[in-house]
Amino acid sequence: MKCKPIGVLEVVQSSKDGNERNDRVFVVPDRSPFEGDLQDIRRLPARAIQELEKFFEATDALETKKLKFQGWRGSAKAIKTIKKLAI
Repeated sequence: MKCKPIGVLEVVQSSKDGNERNDRVFVVPDRSPFEGDLQDIRRLPARAIQELEKFFEATDALETKKLKFQGWRGSAKAIKTIKKLAI
């Protein structure tokens, strides 16, 4: 499925083994009738942003990890992150 990157949540993940960068990249389907107009994750309503952060905190809590959110970045940063991971 062809998708377009719309943003990144920059995250530092802490565990008993130390700190690790573990960013979350967000994409939407290229031809989605629902998210097709969404170009930047930071344009979501504040409540949606909070719910996404709570979701990631909850999933990592099951693994005794603590998250520290560094900030939300737009599509340009998402593209750079994807390219960096593809190397």
